[in-house]
Amino acid sequence: MNIFLYHHVAGLVRHVFLMSTISLVCYSSNALAQATEIQELRLEVEALKKRVQELQSTNPVKAPNVKTKKVTGNPWHALQVNISKAEVTSLLGKPGKIHKWKTGEAWYFPNSKGGEVDFDANDKVSGWLEP
Repeated sequence: MNIFLYHHVAGLVRHVFLMSTISLVCYSSNALAQATEIQELRLEVEALKKRVQELQSTNPVKAPNVKTKKVTGNPWHALQVNISKAEVTSLLGKPGKIHKWKTGEAWYFPNSKGGEVDFDANDKVSGWLEP
């Protein structure tokens, strides 16, 4: 091999080695920074979990204000727009059939040939059809 070609190839090998080393160092420092950030986020999540537990122990979350009053007459007449699923269940009982879609769902009492209660995406009553 002639000396010129040897020096040229040796220079290329040194260049490739140097670029590989620089890339590895950059990748390693970036990976180290990401690992450090992930660890910091984990610690922050743990601290937040502890804080939530502390707050729950000092101020326990009460169950939603579900109407449990005794309804006389037709329970369908007690339905209102924006009441919760729990309130509907307390008035009408469990549905016989449920159809779900992206923007809400429909409950059927006692089945799809009976009454229907429609819920919006926030699980609140948006309308109903009495049986």
